Amino acid sequence: MRVDLRFGEGSLPLDLNTSVERIAPQTIDVLPDTSAELLRVLENPIDSRPLSKLVSDANSISIVVNHIEHPELVRNLLHFLLNSVETFSSNPDDITIIYPVVSAQRITSSEIDDLLGSPESRGHSLVLHNPRSKENLTLVGETPSNSTPVLLNERFLRADLKIGLGEIRPDVFVGATGGRMSVLPYVSGNRTIMRNAKLRTIRDFGPFALTTPACVDMTEASQLGGLDFIVNYVSDWKGNVAHIFAGHPYSSWESGIGTAKTLASADFTRRADIAFVSAGGFPYDRTLYEAIASIYAAYDVTENGGAIVLVAECSNGVGPKGFERGISEFSSENEVSVASETGFEVGFDKAQFFWNVLTSRKLVICSQLRTSFVEEQLRCKAVRNPQDGLEVAKHMLPSNKKIAVIPDGIRTVPHSNNH
Repeated sequence: MRVDLRFGEGSLPLDLNTSVERIAPQTIDVLPDTSAELLRVLENPIDSRPLSKLVSDANSISIVVNHIEHPELVRNLLHFLLNSVETFSSNPDDITIIYPVVSAQRITSSEIDDLLGSPESRGHSLVLHNPRSKENLTLVGETPSNSTPVLLNERFLRADLKIGLGEIRPDVFVGATGGRMSVLPYVSGNRTIMRNAKLRTIRDFGPFALTTPACVDMTEASQLGGLDFIVNYVSDWKGNVAHIFAGHPYSSWESGIGTAKTLASADFTRRADIAFVSAGGFPYDRTLYEAIASIYAAYDVTENGGAIVLVAECSNGVGPKGFERGISEFSSENEVSVASETGFEVGFDKAQFFWNVLTSRKLVICSQLRTSFVEEQLRCKAVRNPQDGLEVAKHMLPSNKKIAVIPDGIRTVPHSNNH
């Protein structure tokens, strides 16, 4: 049996001559007409007035485009959304598109404009939100539950109507993407983002865990920021749109969670000795930091003491310095937790998860990372292809009869069908 596992922009083959359980999320058979579906939900939103009414009452509008994972789809959705906004706006010249960047990204406004389908050519402003640019931030208060200072982009705050555009999918560390993330982190300041990230180190987390401190903090920040309306899509793991949700920032997002859960669900019959998991290829495996969440699904389907083979290109290296420190300079989840109390760095939350996995699973990393770094600093095994990963994993275990393959760990939530 041959399996192709996504790796960067391509894939890597794995040939298996034994029985394998393939654990994959759901796919959809019939694709809706995206433009017609978007128009329908904009005029029949959940717990909100129709977008046409909201737009006609607003003198200024901001649209926050969340982190892009499906460029062509987002371009199309933004295009159709702008068509609706322009049709009903009394002041179409005062529409601002906000896109989040980080200071380390070497990207220009013109490149983002192209990525988004050239909204500037339609006469709209494009703002690249950098969370480190303090001069463009305003403090709007603190979240009630965790006292997180909420510093937000001034251009976003000035708009009469604030719209978020994004995707709903499972996320190990914040429960699910979409909804409130249009505010935190995507128009928030670094201080706000850091405080929220630190909250992920103090409680259990997991896909669709929506009552964790970090998740509640995001919701409260979006309320303080005055997010008015969201447009969120749900897609299957192959990128096909299943549904579009629009309306009230929380209740419409919550409605979309149900569809996202259904699509992410993947049954398995028994725990495996060895699990191969792909992070899903580009853009999910650019760094180990981005790919690490995919291990959660593999952890769920493997026996205690089993082996996980992570297939992730990591062409941009390990990721944030905090994550690199957390996985290379410490040696346990507890050590990272203690360090977080006195000097939290972005990435410590995922480093804690990394060490938690290593307490009961063996990890083989198939990537472009340096072998010496993986084996000496991370205490994992390094390989360059899944086939070698199979041989290494077999030698790690006294029993390796049961093998599982997860083609997209980021979007998979395994469920045992023996319960």
